[in-house]
Amino acid sequence: MRALLLSSVSVAALLSVSVEKAATEEIVLDRITISATREDEAPIEALSSTSVVTRDELDRIQPTTPADILFGLPGVTTTESSGAGIGSDPVASSVNIRGLQDFGRVNVTIDGARQNFQRSGHNADGSFYIEPDLVEQVTVIRGPVSNVYGSGAIGGVVAFETIDPLDFLLPGERFAVSAKAQYDTNADGRLFSTTAATQAGERIGVLGNIVFRDRDDYQDGDGNTILNSGSDVVAGLGKIQILPADGMEIDLGYVGNRSEFVSGATGFQRDTEITDDTLTGTFSWDAPNSELIDLHASSYWTRTDTEQLRLDGSLRGNRRTFNIDTVGFDIFNTSRFSMGSVENAFTFGIDAFRDEVETNDPLGAGDQFTPSGERTVYGGFIQHQIEPTSWLEVIGALRFDAYELEGGDVEGEGDRVSPKLTVGVSPFEQTAFHGFQIYATYAEGYRAPAVTETLVQGFHPPPFQFEFIPNPDLEPEVAKTYEIGFNLARDAILTENDALRVKGAYFHNDVENFINGVFTPAPFPGFFTYENVANAEINGFEIEGIYDANWVFVSLAAHRIRGDNVNTDQPLTTIPPDKVVTTLGFRAFDQRLTFGGRWFAVAEQDRVPAGSPTSDAFDVVNLFAEYEHNDNLSFGAAVDNVFDQQYTRFLDASPNEGLTARLWIRGRFGI
Repeated sequence: MRALLLSSVSVAALLSVSVEKAATEEIVLDRITISATREDEAPIEALSSTSVVTRDELDRIQPTTPADILFGLPGVTTTESSGAGIGSDPVASSVNIRGLQDFGRVNVTIDGARQNFQRSGHNADGSFYIEPDLVEQVTVIRGPVSNVYGSGAIGGVVAFETIDPLDFLLPGERFAVSAKAQYDTNADGRLFSTTAATQAGERIGVLGNIVFRDRDDYQDGDGNTILNSGSDVVAGLGKIQILPADGMEIDLGYVGNRSEFVSGATGFQRDTEITDDTLTGTFSWDAPNSELIDLHASSYWTRTDTEQLRLDGSLRGNRRTFNIDTVGFDIFNTSRFSMGSVENAFTFGIDAFRDEVETNDPLGAGDQFTPSGERTVYGGFIQHQIEPTSWLEVIGALRFDAYELEGGDVEGEGDRVSPKLTVGVSPFEQTAFHGFQIYATYAEGYRAPAVTETLVQGFHPPPFQFEFIPNPDLEPEVAKTYEIGFNLARDAILTENDALRVKGAYFHNDVENFINGVFTPAPFPGFFTYENVANAEINGFEIEGIYDANWVFVSLAAHRIRGDNVNTDQPLTTIPPDKVVTTLGFRAFDQRLTFGGRWFAVAEQDRVPAGSPTSDAFDVVNLFAEYEHNDNLSFGAAVDNVFDQQYTRFLDASPNEGLTARLWIRGRFGI
């Protein structure tokens, strides 16, 4: 209720700002990005719950982790495992969308490549690695409406896009290099980043980037040092962008991440090295002389290696490894044509990926919690989008999914067809109240069981030596979502050129055959297995909006989500608490100076099953300031947790950072 009241107050503030000067910068929700239909469009025009985080926003907040990037979005939260917990990992992140996370329920991609790494233990069962300074833009599509992006994403999609060479170069430049330095007061954190790009002729661009980031253990709001929360990271990016002909583009990319840290509590500490590599190749062809060809084809390879050396305790000196290789491809084409006055867009595509998991833990049980195995998932879709009139849009789609899984003596397979139907109406298109659109969607998604869920077996190490039992009879999860939403885009409200953008949605998601781990205490000492334990029911609403009037801007993001196990009438474990995020910012000196603050108001979460983690309410205020002296020099500061609040985000392993100030400067040279 507290969050709902805050949301109401924030909406009122959003709609009542008075201004004197027009907005000239691009509104965030107007930014062209990928959409749930695989069309490039602005989130404010998408008939789906789509959000985007742009480079401008990233420059303001100066994120140190993916959680810093995503936590301000509605319906989205993250899980991090910094600190001295068993199996902790201070550089990994796991995304939760609308209460769904782990084992691929959220499809995280980097330049289109799936990030499927998973290591089971006492933290999230699914994580990814990305250095925020490599990111150009992030798009989040919530719900199984995003199933055209591949199998399994019953929660949604998070798509990270890195910097492109030809976008990095300013008009008229053939070569440019930039360097950035940043200092973080709390963890004595340091970052150095260098990017260089060049253009050969008019149609080839090459870019390279390297980032060094190191942080010591940070302090929480009570001044306690969080053991083993520091890390050393070296990350890099390489890209070649080729425009061989009009409407045609080839992109070849590499993203790498090397992380070193000590994880775990005293007696269970491990020296950890993580190597994460992603290779991508993309071809796109939007034929200039034919509306029937808008082809996109991509392939990728991702490998994540985790190597750990036990530093203390009874298994001191034991080495263990967790490795996953994922290879995949994705091909789709959109044909646009008119039939009388009806505009049509017909899209069809196929995609597939294969996970190969290899684990080794000679003296421990890590390779039992995360067993070796292989999984192949493939599918295809057709989609027809029609606009009979300027005020009506209809999207229908069918997706086929199938999977095959094997490891040891266990095998599994399955397939399904999932439908999607969306109807959008702009009832006031020809009136003074234009810019308002409502839509309704029914969409289904399909998630195959993961290797671990199916193949886990062995014994938990002492003193709790129960047995893990594989389950080859697991049924895939099926999500069925109803969503009703609206988009509001109005210009010239209080002045000639100011702008208001608001998106909101109510959703209801029924997940059949929900998979969860189950511990059975008898016969002694008990056993653990993954089972189709529930039909889960998740519902809620989300809203985000921004009002921009050049010298001032106000934004809002909020959600309220509830989820239950229908079979037991108990709450689900991973439903995030109510959240409201508001931003108030100002621009001055011909928009070269941007400054303001963000307020995160998060309610307590005690609506969980008995024995599950809870979290307290918290209010955190962050400040930001950025000054762009010219195209070649900018600097700024950010202060997080201004009032040094002691808080722990829901499902995080340790308390979050206390008062933290970051200073940064970026220089650029181009010819």
